[in-house]
Amino acid sequence: MNLEFCVNEYLLAWYLLYSASLSKEIDKLRKSLWSKYKKEYNFCYKDKQEIIKYGKDFIPDNDVLYNEIFDSEVYKSLKKETNKHKMHLIKLFNNDQKKVRKSVNEVLKLDLKDSYMVYVIHPRMECMEYNKSNDTIIWGSDKDKYDAITVLILTIVKGIFEDYNKEYKEIVDAIIELAVINEISKQLTNVSSYEMGNQTLKIIKRQIYPFWLMYLGNDTKEDMLNKMLEDKIAFDIEYYPIDKNMKKMSLKAFIDFCIKNHRHILKLGNVLKIERDEEIEVI
Repeated sequence: MNLEFCVNEYLLAWYLLYSASLSKEIDKLRKSLWSKYKKEYNFCYKDKQEIIKYGKDFIPDNDVLYNEIFDSEVYKSLKKETNKHKMHLIKLFNNDQKKVRKSVNEVLKLDLKDSYMVYVIHPRMECMEYNKSNDTIIWGSDKDKYDAITVLILTIVKGIFEDYNKEYKEIVDAIIELAVINEISKQLTNVSSYEMGNQTLKIIKRQIYPFWLMYLGNDTKEDMLNKMLEDKIAFDIEYYPIDKNMKKMSLKAFIDFCIKNHRHILKLGNVLKIERDEEIEVI
């Protein structure tokens, strides 16, 4: 899996027009454009999907509004900062791309695309969006090093499973968190991150966790116990006969397994969590 980062001028201009305002200067420019081009301002709202679809080959139906944006000092400053952020993201990914690809392949076990286009917009626009029809990402977020890479991967995986078995959405979301926020992040940073994630999914994740360890390839009691200590999650291993075939599953197959067996998995109440003060809470 490769990530290609680019700045599309039309998409950046679109977000300048329609996203949350970043400054008084942008507010002033918007008001000026609205007073002069009301019809074009409303009409251009539909351009976003076309820009994503055609990328650098996008041609607007009427470029008068875009041209005025491109000529403004506000836009030029915004573009300069966005290009700087793009170079920052490229450097982050290139420095660790082998490590990222290895972790993604080992944990997800999915047939991902060879390359994903990431359209970078201004980092303060706080946009993390996956376009499933074009397998593209719109990224405008000022995350730190590994948060940026992890959330980019999370955005892709969430997008892939966006409409997958909505009846069991919490199970799907919990497993995606285990895969990306917890395991991939842990492998990239060498710091356990199994306490991270949506707190509403916490109990489901802890009940799935023993099976998750088998999915990751821990196929002996010793391996399972070592991972428990490492991740600060404990369970009675005698309740979980080790299935060595589980490590052959893809992430999708594992999700299907957990959904199929959810009545058994989610009623097991013997998962323990080792708290930092070394007290043990039984759920």
